[in-house]
Amino acid sequence: MSTATRRLPVVGSVDAGRLLATAAVGLTMATYLSVLRYIVTVAGEPSQFALALAGSLLVATALSRLVRPRTAAAVTVALLAAGSYYYFTTLPAAIDPYEALGPIVADAISMLSGLSILRIVNAGVWALAITPAPTMFAWYLALRRHYLAGAAVAGTTLGLLVLTGDAGPATTLIGAVGVAGAAGFGDTTRTTESVAVDDARRDVLVGLGAVVATTSAVDLVPGQLDVGIGGFDADFGSGGTTEANLLGSAEQIEVQGSISLSPAVRFTVESDVGGYWRVGSFDRFTGDGWVRTGETQPYDGETLDAPPGDSRSVQQTVRLKGRMGNMPALWRPYVVEQSDTGADVLPDGSVSPVRSFTDGESYTVESRIPSAGPRRLRRAGTGYSEDVLNRYTALPGNLPDRVAERTARVTANAENPYDTARVIEQWLANNYDYSLDVSKPSGNVADAFLFEMDAGYCTYFATTMAIMLRTQGIPARFTVGYTPGERVGERRWVARGLDAHAWVEVFFPEHGWFRFDPTPSGPRRAAESDRISEARALNESNVDTDETGPEEWSATPTESGETSTSNATADTGAIQTEQTPGVSRRLTEAGQTAGGDGDTSDGVDLPSLPPREQLALGAVVALGAAAGARQTGLTDRAYRAVWLRYQPRSDPVTDTRRAYDRVEYALSRQSRPRRNGETIRAYAAAVGDERVRRVARLYERATYAGGVNETEADEAVALADEIVGRSRP
Repeated sequence: MSTATRRLPVVGSVDAGRLLATAAVGLTMATYLSVLRYIVTVAGEPSQFALALAGSLLVATALSRLVRPRTAAAVTVALLAAGSYYYFTTLPAAIDPYEALGPIVADAISMLSGLSILRIVNAGVWALAITPAPTMFAWYLALRRHYLAGAAVAGTTLGLLVLTGDAGPATTLIGAVGVAGAAGFGDTTRTTESVAVDDARRDVLVGLGAVVATTSAVDLVPGQLDVGIGGFDADFGSGGTTEANLLGSAEQIEVQGSISLSPAVRFTVESDVGGYWRVGSFDRFTGDGWVRTGETQPYDGETLDAPPGDSRSVQQTVRLKGRMGNMPALWRPYVVEQSDTGADVLPDGSVSPVRSFTDGESYTVESRIPSAGPRRLRRAGTGYSEDVLNRYTALPGNLPDRVAERTARVTANAENPYDTARVIEQWLANNYDYSLDVSKPSGNVADAFLFEMDAGYCTYFATTMAIMLRTQGIPARFTVGYTPGERVGERRWVARGLDAHAWVEVFFPEHGWFRFDPTPSGPRRAAESDRISEARALNESNVDTDETGPEEWSATPTESGETSTSNATADTGAIQTEQTPGVSRRLTEAGQTAGGDGDTSDGVDLPSLPPREQLALGAVVALGAAAGARQTGLTDRAYRAVWLRYQPRSDPVTDTRRAYDRVEYALSRQSRPRRNGETIRAYAAAVGDERVRRVARLYERATYAGGVNETEADEAVALADEIVGRSRP
């Protein structure tokens, strides 16, 4: 039937079916574009994204009136190549592009199993480079009324972002709705005959929406299995603990609302000095959390880089009480002297285990603690390298200007980065209360904490201080780990889950990274003490060891007359020779980079898998890619290529007839197809190849003369293989 069957009316000159199908493709495009825009906002320049998007849509509109799909596909490939070249040109000068290919390919593979794009150092450039090609081609196909193909291009791009974990369930569900809409409304613009041809494709694409909807619904079902996070025990409350919030992921931290404290003992430390047992640092602020960027390297047993300035050596032996996927240590780790598991080196020079530690396992680390005091840090200046500035002063493109304006007023009298950091540290501690019971703000966390909140816990204080420093061009990063914990001997400390903490590290040229802690220490320690007392009264498990208890250890006075309390706040590498006027907080150094080996298992050492929704949505993406390939004819061509080259054996008659079909198909591509009304024998004679004539005779015998035997079938297949040529497409 040649007449068009419409299920939607034409209003004036507007075909409602085409309008809705085009809008559905646009909706699918909007989902992946929203994710890319978010990445560019966090790690790049939003105005550049707007230009790339507008240019892509204009080019697509122009090409839809001028060129055929094959030419548009070639333009798409060219855009991908140009984007790749642009990405390579932004790599640091010290990186050889050819040497970088290996890590880039490895990162690409990792992305497909959940590596967030935000973990790429130049993620903003990556997002800008990838935007034009799929946007141009998907919109071109929509304008050319190839709605299914356009939805497949947009859906596949969204699928990549689903696999990296950057596209959430809601975004993915909207994208699936768009794909289903393109499949359904697109059919209203076709003839009855073409609708029948595309029914299978439509059913596949519509099915994507059902799969995603089911996956999203599972996430809304209460009472899911509560398992451990990051190698810790599965004792985190519904609101999470400080420890789970800060140390539950090696890659990123999302600022939470109200949290609780875990009194469980995590590890003990033997060391000449106590300090902040550092686990990890995060350098990219997303507005509502932090991401660690860079590449982890295997530890080869050699010494790591020492701090750039003067430092002294401190050895620590840590013994684990339960599972843990991190290696807490004083900053800066120099040598892993012994470990019950291997170690990796994180981008900032810290170490993490290659697998989670189990109860009773231990490791020994020698750290080099920087010894520069305030005087030298004040004289350090601002001679930052380009890499340090780019990485540790970056701010989201949507950070309100009032954050920088408030910071400039607060630090107006500070004359150097050190004094600026000390003033911000003390100002936050003096002007905001400590509380675990807070509501997570909407929008930028640092901005909300400064202007809309009056209390928070360590995550809020550290995040806000780091961002305030960055607005003044001072390199800062968000760091997590444990405070010293309870001192139980001259050289022994016990750290609990409630000792998990976040602070800020500030970079000083020729000296390295030093710790600043803006969280009010008194209220924090009071909350921790109350929680321990409560846990002891309730006889909760794993609260104490043989060395801990209500009675605190008292240190023997040193020659200088100083004693150490059970919750010492200072790393010994910091020298307190003078104070910033009006500031009494002690400067100390800390450190170790972004947290652990990323183990998010539930207590069994199994290879880590993407979250359940990523696995389900990965299947959705595969189906979308398959539907797109079928729409463009790729699957048919692939099937024909396999069918032509390989012939499975069945029975002599079937084998002989298929052998001739292969021969005729190959000849139609190499010479000419058989004409209407032309007999098989006449066609074989016209080709002029004795092998073709022999296969034709065997075909006639198999079809019309009672059949062929096994030997004749073998001959037909062998001749077909020769004619087709196994290397021929």
